[in-house]
Amino acid sequence: MLLVNELARLGLTEGEARVYLSLVKLGLAKVGAIVKDSRVSYSKVYEVLERLGSKGLVSHVMIGDIKHFSSVEPYRLHDYILARHRS
Repeated sequence: MLLVNELARLGLTEGEARVYLSLVKLGLAKVGAIVKDSRVSYSKVYEVLERLGSKGLVSHVMIGDIKHFSSVEPYRLHDYILARHRS
């Protein structure tokens, strides 16, 4: 929970922080694995993934007909923080 709190201080919601940390841990993952690991519900996880994508912290690739998500490298959080403070 400590890392979730630290990411929240940087401007992420609790759900965003939990999903981001899950993706750091899981690597390339489907939504089901993200939901299971992050404990963010299916009804919210797509919205959270979209917000993280708009912040430049998550991307996705299509493998067959299935979206697989991955986080950017943790050092890229620095870019997000700088961009957030410029606006």
